Amino acid sequence: MGPQRGWHTMSGQSFTSAAREAMSRLRSGLAARRSPPPPPAILPGLDTRPAPMRPLRPPAAVNDNPLATLEAEVERDLRAHGYLR
Repeated sequence: MGPQRGWHTMSGQSFTSAAREAMSRLRSGLAARRSPPPPPAILPGLDTRPAPMRPLRPPAAVNDNPLATLEAEVERDLRAHGYLR
């Protein structure tokens, strides 16, 4: 008898039939491991989902001009020394 063609496993099965068998075993195991559906609600009319959040708004702008304080101090010093009236 000549050499067998194609891929074969140690048990003599062809690779594709062994792969099909492994996939079917895997599928049946996954079906058994799926989580059961959640139990019915304690209060059927009560919606237990969290309420929608309010949109977030940035805080009001503070100190839009960081040089305003410096300018005020310089102007005050210039007025104090007689350079501005």
